[in-house]
Amino acid sequence: MSLLRLGANDSATSRALQVPELLDMVIRDLDKGTLTKAARVCKDWSSVALGHLWETQTDLLPLFKLLAPNGFELKENKMAFKDLPLENNWRRFCEYSNRVKSLTVDDTDERYTYLFDAFARLRPFHLGQNGNLFPSLRKFEWIGPNEASLLTRSVLFMHPGIQTFSITLPGSYVHTRPSSALSQYIDHSIARMPYVKHLTVTLQGYMAIVESAVLQLVKGWSKTLETLTVPKYWTSTGLIEALSSLPRFNTLKATPNIPGVYDPARRFQPNIPPSNRVWPALEMLELAAPFREVIQFLQKNPLPPSLTALVVYTPRMESRETVRDLCIEIARKCPKVQSLCIAKCYSRPLQQRLHPTLEECPSVDDLQPVLDGLNLEEFAFLHEHPLIFKEAKVEEVATKLKDIVFLELNPDPDYEPATYDHRDFPSLKSLDVFGRLCPNLIKLSIYLDNTGIDLKTVTDPHPLAAMDDLVIGGPGLPDIGREEALLFLSKILYEECTVHSGTVCRDRGVPLPIAQYRRDFWHAVKEQLPLLIKAREEEVKVIERLYKAIQRCEKEIERCGGDTSVIGNLDVDEEPPASNSARPASPPPGYSETTL
Repeated sequence: MSLLRLGANDSATSRALQVPELLDMVIRDLDKGTLTKAARVCKDWSSVALGHLWETQTDLLPLFKLLAPNGFELKENKMAFKDLPLENNWRRFCEYSNRVKSLTVDDTDERYTYLFDAFARLRPFHLGQNGNLFPSLRKFEWIGPNEASLLTRSVLFMHPGIQTFSITLPGSYVHTRPSSALSQYIDHSIARMPYVKHLTVTLQGYMAIVESAVLQLVKGWSKTLETLTVPKYWTSTGLIEALSSLPRFNTLKATPNIPGVYDPARRFQPNIPPSNRVWPALEMLELAAPFREVIQFLQKNPLPPSLTALVVYTPRMESRETVRDLCIEIARKCPKVQSLCIAKCYSRPLQQRLHPTLEECPSVDDLQPVLDGLNLEEFAFLHEHPLIFKEAKVEEVATKLKDIVFLELNPDPDYEPATYDHRDFPSLKSLDVFGRLCPNLIKLSIYLDNTGIDLKTVTDPHPLAAMDDLVIGGPGLPDIGREEALLFLSKILYEECTVHSGTVCRDRGVPLPIAQYRRDFWHAVKEQLPLLIKAREEEVKVIERLYKAIQRCEKEIERCGGDTSVIGNLDVDEEPPASNSARPASPPPGYSETTL
C-alpha cells in the first residue's frame, strides 16, 4: 500500500486522512520503505510516520549517528565519536529519541563502550525531562555481558515511565556467584523504575545462583508487578511463596528460548498459608518440577478460581500412574482452567533405544479426569512414550472437547512401543470425528497409525472448518498411498491449512531412515495438498453451476408448456453420483453461492 498514490482531488480520502485516528490506523500497516516516504509528504503525516518508524529500536547505532556529525572512529577495536556532540546534535537527537517506546540493547560485544561513556558525561539536563532523553520509553530490554555493563550503562536509560523491563544476566554467573554489585544494580533499577509491571529475567543456568536477586526484584516491585517471565525450572519454592502475596500479580511463565537448568538437589515444596490475600489476581501459572512434587503442591496449597491457564513441565520421565494422579489433582484443584499443558523435558539425555510396552505407555484413559472435569479450549500432553488412544475412543474424547481450539496429543514421542495393534492409535479416519464434534479446532497435533485402513469407507467426511495447522505423527511406515491421503485430506481441509510431519529426527528412539521417510511422506502431502484442494473447490463450483443451469432450463421448458423429461432422468434435487472416486468434495466451510 502507498499513500503517495492518493490524488489531490480525492476529497473523500483527504477528509478521512485528516482524522488522526484513521491516519494512524492506515500508516500503522505500511512497510518501512513506504513509512519513510510518507514522513516526507506533509507535516501531519511526518509526525505519525516518524512515530511508527522510531517507536521500536533494537540497535542504538541509528540514534548515536545523530550525535556524530563527523562519524565514528575505532578506538581499541570499539566505536568512538570523532568529534564530541554539539548542542544542535543533542537537540536533533531528542527529536527522535522522544519517539522511542521500546528499546532493546545487546551489549554483549561492548562495542559501544566509548559511545556510552561520552553519552553519560555529556548528555544535557536542560533537554528532555531532567536529563531523561527517552521520555516515551515504556519497554526496555538489556542484555548484559558483565556487571559493569549493568551498573554503568543500562541505568542510563531507566526512568519512572518504564513498565516492561527485561534483563539478561551475565553468563559468568553460570560459573561464579554474583558479587554485591548485582544487588546494588537491582537497588538502582527499582529506584529508577518504580512502576514496572512486566519483568523478564533470563540466565542459562541454575536458579539458585541468582535466586536472591530475583526475589529482590519481585519484592521491590511488589505493588506493581503483574507478570514474571523466567527460564524453565526456575519456579523455586521461594519464588512461588513470594509471588503468592502480590496484589496485582497474574502471570508466571517460562522464557521460550533460554532454558533454565533443573537442580535435583532442590525440592519444590512451597508452603503458602491460606488467606484471602493469596493469589488475588492469578490467571496463568507455569510450574517446572517433578509431577509428584507438583501434586503435593496442589494438595497442600490454595489456588484461586481466577486461574485459567496451567502449564506443568517435568525434568524426568514420568510413569503413567503419576500422570493419572496429576490429572486427578488438577481437575480437583483447578476447575476453571481452560488452557492446560502437561509436558516432558526436551533437554534431558535419554537412552538411544527403548521399546516400552503398552502397559508402560500413558493412555488417554489417564487423561480422563481433566477431560471430564475441565472445559478445555487448549490442551497439550507431551511424553517420551506414545499416548495409547484407541480409535474406538476418539468420538468419546472429541465429545468432551467440543470447545477445544488447540489440541496437541503427543505427536512426537521419543520412543515407539515394542508391540502394538493398529487399533491402539487413531487413524486419518479420526479427523472426520474431530470435524464433526470440534468445530472450533484451529490446530491439531496427533499420533496416528495409518496401517490397515480403508479411507474409502468414509464417504462424506466432515470438514475441519477452522483448521489452520495439522501435525501428524505415527508409528511404523504409512501404509496408505500418498494419493489416497491427499484425496481424503482434500475433502476436509481448507487450502490455507498446512500439514506437517510430527516425527522429529533424533539420535535416539525411531531409526533415522524411518523418521526421514515419514517426514518426506508428509512433506510431499503438504506441497501437493493446496493445489488439489483448489481443484476440488473449482470442481464444486462447476457442478453447482451445472445444476443451476439445469434448473433454469426446466423452469423455462415448463413455462413454455414443454416436458422436462427431454433433459433426461436426472432429478435436480438429487446429489451427484455417489462414486467415491468421481464424487467432488463438498464446498469448504464458509463457502456460499455468492462466490459463484
